[in-house]
Amino acid sequence: MAALSTTGPAAVARPGRSLSLTTRRSTHARAPAGRARTVRVAAQVRIQFELEGASPDVRVIGNHPALGNWDPAQGLRNGDYITLDDPGAMRLEYKWHNGSEYEMGGNRMVVLPDAADRDVSLALAVVDRLRAVPDVVYQPSVAQQQQAPPPAPAPVPAVEPMYKGQPAQYAGQSGYDGYQAPVNITYHDHHDPYYDNDDHDDDNDVIDHSYGSYEAPPAYQAPPAYEAPARSHNDASPGSSIDDGAKRMQFVPVSAAGSDAGDRKPDGSGPPRWFREGVVYSIQTLGFCGCEGPPGSFSEGERLMKLLNEGWIEHLARLGCTVLYLGPLMRASHDLGHGYDTADYFQLDPRLGTVETLRKVTDACHLLGIRVIVDGVFNHTGRDHFAAQDVVRNGRNSQYWDWYRGARELPGGGGEIPGWEGHAGLPQLNHQNPDVRRHITDCGRFWMSSEGANIDGWRLDVAHEVAPEFWREFSAACRDAKPDCVLLGELMHGDYNTHVGPGLLDSGTNYQLSKALWSSLNDHNYWELAHSYGRDKDMYGSLTMLNFLGNHDQMRIHSRLNNPAAHYPLAAASMILGRGVPCLYYGDELGEQGKPGGPEGDLAMRRAIDLRDALANQNAKDVAGRTAELVALRRSHEALRDADADQVPLAHTNETMAFARVAHGGASAVVAFNNSDNSQRMTLPVGEKIGAHDGCEFEEPLANGQRLHVSGGQLHVELPPNGLRVFLRV
Repeated sequence: MAALSTTGPAAVARPGRSLSLTTRRSTHARAPAGRARTVRVAAQVRIQFELEGASPDVRVIGNHPALGNWDPAQGLRNGDYITLDDPGAMRLEYKWHNGSEYEMGGNRMVVLPDAADRDVSLALAVVDRLRAVPDVVYQPSVAQQQQAPPPAPAPVPAVEPMYKGQPAQYAGQSGYDGYQAPVNITYHDHHDPYYDNDDHDDDNDVIDHSYGSYEAPPAYQAPPAYEAPARSHNDASPGSSIDDGAKRMQFVPVSAAGSDAGDRKPDGSGPPRWFREGVVYSIQTLGFCGCEGPPGSFSEGERLMKLLNEGWIEHLARLGCTVLYLGPLMRASHDLGHGYDTADYFQLDPRLGTVETLRKVTDACHLLGIRVIVDGVFNHTGRDHFAAQDVVRNGRNSQYWDWYRGARELPGGGGEIPGWEGHAGLPQLNHQNPDVRRHITDCGRFWMSSEGANIDGWRLDVAHEVAPEFWREFSAACRDAKPDCVLLGELMHGDYNTHVGPGLLDSGTNYQLSKALWSSLNDHNYWELAHSYGRDKDMYGSLTMLNFLGNHDQMRIHSRLNNPAAHYPLAAASMILGRGVPCLYYGDELGEQGKPGGPEGDLAMRRAIDLRDALANQNAKDVAGRTAELVALRRSHEALRDADADQVPLAHTNETMAFARVAHGGASAVVAFNNSDNSQRMTLPVGEKIGAHDGCEFEEPLANGQRLHVSGGQLHVELPPNGLRVFLRV
């Protein structure tokens, strides 16, 4: 039995869809002494079409009589099947139709397997990959249109919101479960070779995306080896139009599925459940797209489409990430161009595209159950912002004189605005001004609206520099526009409780924990990490914070660690499996390196990455696979999944550490680390600490589910060199 996935354009519902094929064929053989004997022949292919979440009116139509010859009224319903006799290597072309219009994108096509060997039995599963960029929309001939009765309007199938209706043991292992290498299936006109195949035939590429259903099993399953996503067939270059007039299929994005507040805490505080149980993937947008710097040095174009055209959205899904955080992408000023120098809060930077470009990216993410938050730089603007320009020209006579802090009139006329923290190009806004507050809240609402890009929330730059009273007003406006939005503040200094809490921000970046996640490994000093965990719990135990190993301002984790090959998995596990929401910084899961101080400066931490080239390196694929394994483990178990589940210290030395995670419902897990080059033994008092007394069992998901028994109120654990073990209470 083999299984594979193939690419295809976006359909009318979220892409958990599959085309299942089975074939059985036998051949004639020559018996001894020249006598002919007949071997049973059953040359049939059974095809069942499945589209997860589709409405009853969705049809499969195609160029074969069994598919209605492009007549929607005669097409197959979701779940129906056909049996084709002796199809040979027939090419079957088809599309999805929602009762009123065809899906966008080119026609789907599969080449059915020609099983010529005797007694061959194949079982194939074809899963269509999201393609949000339109290709060609099939239009049936006039004769075909006349033969078919006019279809009745059908409701557009809705995309279920992430986690809605999921069982309590939702695992969410994204696209790693159950898909292996392909067998004899190609996709029409989309060349997406399997990445390890260096001698592929470009005219008949075999495709493997290891891309499965998003309905994950209720218990942890180790993901197969990581496979890279395919590069899109779309070759839209910067500046070219990707709108060929094809009709976009309508669907309900995940963030617009309900009017509730997203299952927050009883007092209404904290982030919604989709964030609390999520895994964030952070991208520094301009650097990622290769255009950070003065805008005049770059042409305009839809570089943000790199996320779709080069398979990055699928890459996120394979890793198991459920939230995409995009660094600043609004129109920047001419002199700096790093994105934190906003010139226009209501336009996308022309280097990246337009509002519509971001909307396409958000739509694509929503179809895959991925929420999107973007960077809001609301502490300061750039010098090209209309208000700053007016102050510089007109001085005290400007109607925007009070929009900025510390503006002063120049003797010769005009005005000057000091920059935030001495950065001349970043004039700091005065949030006491009602017009400033209105301008920023209008921006917050705009990008979360359908008129904007339908994003799901904000990461708020240097939020600790802005008075909490403003964030209270901003929070109310954003929740009024989108009740289940999230507001994540960048908090580097002070008491996080000042800015995160009821009526304020939902979460903050946990800088005060970040250092210990890596320095405890370089120094072989788990006392530091244990102390930092304890301090974090004591001071911020009621908050839901975002944990990270690195970001656009910091040295990359693989450059930071003294022994990244041995210690990256330990650092990643301490972030992913610990309390709080984990955040991966793009490229860290590929082993990317970068540190400031060289000729690139800070750009060394936010270079453009070619995903295809990166994953051609087996080490990068191994790191990605290990990262995905940890994410899948987190999302598979209640005690690990919920960022607010308690974290209980069990034991630690310089070289070893263990903690337990205990969910509100009582589920518990134990995580143990060893940062030394030697095996270590730990005795963990699980009876005293988490009530796991004699007779309790723990299973080890990363070791084929082997079980350990509590004896004398303790777990006795052997840890491999530079290794970790995870135990889930049975």
